[in-house]
Amino acid sequence: MKYLLLTLAAVSLLSSCDKGGGSFSVLADSSTYEQKAVYTARKIDVLFVVDNSGSMNNFQQQLGANFSSFIDRFITKGYDFRIAVTTSEAWRYPHFMSLPAGCTGYSYCAEYRTVFRKGASSSNYVLDNVLYDLTNPTEQQRLKDDFIGNAHMGVDGSGDERALSSFKAALEYQTMANGSASPNRNFHRPEAFLAVVIISDEEDFSHTGIGLNENYSNPNLIPVDQFKTFLENFTGGTAANDFSVSTISILDSACLATLDPNGSILRKIGHRYMQLADLTGGSKNSLCNPFDETLDNISSQIEEQGSAIFQLAKKPIVSTIKLTVDGVIVPQSDTNGWSYYTDSNVVKVNGSQYRPQNGAAVSLTYYPDLTIP
Repeated sequence: MKYLLLTLAAVSLLSSCDKGGGSFSVLADSSTYEQKAVYTARKIDVLFVVDNSGSMNNFQQQLGANFSSFIDRFITKGYDFRIAVTTSEAWRYPHFMSLPAGCTGYSYCAEYRTVFRKGASSSNYVLDNVLYDLTNPTEQQRLKDDFIGNAHMGVDGSGDERALSSFKAALEYQTMANGSASPNRNFHRPEAFLAVVIISDEEDFSHTGIGLNENYSNPNLIPVDQFKTFLENFTGGTAANDFSVSTISILDSACLATLDPNGSILRKIGHRYMQLADLTGGSKNSLCNPFDETLDNISSQIEEQGSAIFQLAKKPIVSTIKLTVDGVIVPQSDTNGWSYYTDSNVVKVNGSQYRPQNGAAVSLTYYPDLTIP
């Protein structure tokens, strides 16, 4: 498991390698382990998967118009972030499918469908914070304009929306057909939290065949948990701690009736999107809710997931864990405080009250449990 944050890994302790600017005190096993450091917030990589089928124009516009509600939190707090956009048909390229030689036509042969979206020649495929002087309001607006251009990619895409296969294809696509580096290459940084955000008014029917098949009983339908497994392998981490998938989709029949009262557009409830959000610790957001509230909710959750997780070197005696931030003792609490997770051997700060800010002085001490190998 990888953490950029205050890492108490055994190898680091043995080598006295301090990534936090402080110093280790490594005592006998019967004594307290302690690390004091200057806290640095974890990097965040966000991939938006935007449905580009014929019914999505209004939602693409709402996404762009309310992007400030998402990104202002990251800008204000000085986070190190990257943002990219792909479509619900990024899966449509022979590299990812068994297609006959001589494939022609845009449906399965247009490589640009898999490459991250770029709205204008002056924009960037990946909106990296280092490419903008975000202390300057003009540069902040340039970042937002670039995102609007990238996200409003039009509605000429296929009605065979496979957003789950598409984020997998986009993340895997490292080399172009001509052998050059793909703009997608190395988008995700190993030390960063990866957040996938899907926006669609349809359901995902990702399967291993070519043709449209919107049938939950399709034997070739790819189980949702396989996409969780892909993200585990891709990030080398675990759900909620290292990655999440959130959705802005149709969550229930009431929203479906509001958006498609006559059933003429053939919109659907995104059951599989919601399932993956549950499996990965992401959030489920309704297309029927205001986009500003939804995007603020998603950015808040990503901020919480991407920060303040501390990997311990040994299993602790939980009652002896003591965490302080800028001299303030953080209580043990699943709401506002710290929690210990046995399986992953990490301490996580929950809620916003005690969440460290960049530059905060952090100290974490505990007695190791010598009864556990």
